Amino acid sequence: VQTAASDVLVALARLHFESVMCELQCHLRALGEISQDFVFITLGKLASSYALRCIPFVGMTFFALHTMRSQVGSSRTLCAVCSVLEQWSKAVNVYLHNWEKCTFPRMREAQFCSSVYPLFCHVVGSWLGCEDEEVKQAVLGAMAAMMGLLLHEKEHHKCVWEQLPWFLGQYQQVQDTLWVTKSLHYFLKILGEVEIIIPKDTAKAIGTAVHKQLSDERKQHSREHRSEMSSCVQLLGQVCPEDTVAFLQSQLGSRSEAARVVALDLLRALVRSAGQCHGVQWSWPGGVTAIHTWQVARAVLRFTQELLSCSVQSCSAWDLVANVFTKFDQASSRLVRAEYDAWTSLCAWGGNLSQAKAQEEIDLQTLCLDILHSLDVSVRGMTQLLWPRLLQYVVPGQYTGMLVPLSRCLRELAERQQRAGDKDGEEEPDIVASWEQGRNPKLLPYFFQAMCQWTGQSVVAAAPHATGGCGIPALRLLQALSGEIHNAVGMVWAVKIPFLLHYLEGTVPLWRKRLERPKGRQE
Repeated sequence: VQTAASDVLVALARLHFESVMCELQCHLRALGEISQDFVFITLGKLASSYALRCIPFVGMTFFALHTMRSQVGSSRTLCAVCSVLEQWSKAVNVYLHNWEKCTFPRMREAQFCSSVYPLFCHVVGSWLGCEDEEVKQAVLGAMAAMMGLLLHEKEHHKCVWEQLPWFLGQYQQVQDTLWVTKSLHYFLKILGEVEIIIPKDTAKAIGTAVHKQLSDERKQHSREHRSEMSSCVQLLGQVCPEDTVAFLQSQLGSRSEAARVVALDLLRALVRSAGQCHGVQWSWPGGVTAIHTWQVARAVLRFTQELLSCSVQSCSAWDLVANVFTKFDQASSRLVRAEYDAWTSLCAWGGNLSQAKAQEEIDLQTLCLDILHSLDVSVRGMTQLLWPRLLQYVVPGQYTGMLVPLSRCLRELAERQQRAGDKDGEEEPDIVASWEQGRNPKLLPYFFQAMCQWTGQSVVAAAPHATGGCGIPALRLLQALSGEIHNAVGMVWAVKIPFLLHYLEGTVPLWRKRLERPKGRQE
């Protein structure tokens, strides 16, 4: 009944806000045992629904709560009071970023902080040790909101940072840690909005708490909870980018496989977030790549894909590209062994385990191919990075499965060079420089060896079918490179390559159809 009545008052406040609020303030100053929970619940809902309209009543509300703090007895009442503290502190934070939308005179941060600070001290001194689970969650929400509000005044920063260890320690105290994460997420969001000096090791402390939760395989966190924790690390990356990245990179050397995978996933999330960690010097996780576990290899490749999609100048980018080919080769080798084990096990007891391992390696190969397929050679610095190094993966047989995306990358690099030449150097300077590097006489034998290899493959694949195999991508690359070879050969290529492409694609030019017209038929 009280909840329903509270909802009616909140709806009524839409048109008669001042009347409803004044009535509630009168009840708040003269609380009775029967009505107090109802008043607290309604005040919390009003702040949540009409944040800016509540601002003129912040001082009197916090003062009334402070005067009756010692009268809070039951757990239900304590939770209701914490809800008021949480929602009204959040309303103040909303106002501080939207004060220009209000018609009344602007109120300063110091006014709000002086009102909430006595209540903050009381909560710290009297309510942090509560054992009831519901009360713990209510206190957490109130503490996060008040700590976020107190961040706006320098004189209160020390008391906020002093409570951070308790705050993070709640991960070990409460049963449903989602509430801790949601409160931490709110605090970090406010922290990112205020420009203050962060104490040393703050990022490490927060990162350690969240990373430990994500790495604990005994805890079955929901997808929502894991996403919320990942978002916390992204917010932390906005506030302390270098410290956050340094901490996560330090976890790549952990003995725990789960810890390494989580660290790589969080690094990938930081890269994916637009504008995050700008200017951070990413280091290649070379040590972790030596650990041959499927989970770690997949996490490394996903991190590689994300990093290559946005930046090649802030990391050892070639190591990233080279590792993709290395992982493909290693997966191919393990796949051969897994297939042999599967055949052996199938004869013995069914081979389910070996078949599962084989599928894991196939998934890794697919991920490697996806990375090459999605590689954007137009990203600044990518041309200089890839040309001519990619040529070394054309000839070796263990990379045959990657020739289709590889040829696509090389063809686009060639076309970019031609466009740069047509525009007389208006393109990036590294395009022409890297192309001249590819023309180096020391590299020419290797280059032509690669071209001959591809030509041979196109001949092997010379049969019309749906995909064209490796032949069509190889021929299109040769077509793009026809202007870079001797004119006599280039003229032959200009004729032969289109014909071969038509043949592999299953189409025949009109002139060929006329030549193949049945005998005896007249024009």
